[in-house]
Amino acid sequence: MTSEITRRAALGFAGATSLTLLAACGSGTAINGSSSESSSATKKDYKGEVKLEEYDTSAGTFEPATQDTPPKNVPKPIKPKNADEDSVAGLYSSIAFLGAAVTYAVTTGDTTYVQDSAVNEEAKKKIKNSRTARDTAEGKYWEADTKLVYFLDTSEPTKEGDEYTWPYRAIARYGAYYVEVENTSGSRKVSVHTIPSSKQESTTSGRIKAKHTDGHWIISFDTDKRSASPGASSSRSSSI
Repeated sequence: MTSEITRRAALGFAGATSLTLLAACGSGTAINGSSSESSSATKKDYKGEVKLEEYDTSAGTFEPATQDTPPKNVPKPIKPKNADEDSVAGLYSSIAFLGAAVTYAVTTGDTTYVQDSAVNEEAKKKIKNSRTARDTAEGKYWEADTKLVYFLDTSEPTKEGDEYTWPYRAIARYGAYYVEVENTSGSRKVSVHTIPSSKQESTTSGRIKAKHTDGHWIISFDTDKRSASPGASSSRSSSI
């Protein structure tokens, strides 16, 4: 394949490795997002898989991708009502929505929900302008089963100044194959490429960096250089 990166690396980029990386690090101190969250009786443990609770399924029954057709009626992520809230719960909801938005974008080519997410503006532009998004939206490219999942490594983030830091892992899953479609001279050529089992999943780790500014969160990623498994780039890169 010919592109600034391979198509299949796109999900690894968007979700795990290179959304945009900030170098600022610090030890920080554990924080709670609000006085109500500081109570041991009400404190919530956010460690583990990040899950978005609500999706719009009004388009109809979801139909998974096949080697002949891309997926249909993909559920649309619904942004949680508290996602812009200046609290740990609000930050968690923003991370959950971002993961679902990236999954939807790479599955359908529609970056609308990424644009409505908390990820920084540079990353939004790169995802929106990526060749992968264009080709997917036009039905020229799809993967068997694309999904991005975030895992938080601690129960809550730390805070230093106005910046929150939350250690994370991201797993990008691609499925058993990817499909490329070429339309030339009125003919349609479909090429199905098998993805080896060892490359059907990639994992990266690092730190989510977040600031609450002007009533909403802004999220960037500080990704460990050597954290990526074989399916994703192991270098700090901000290109898509």
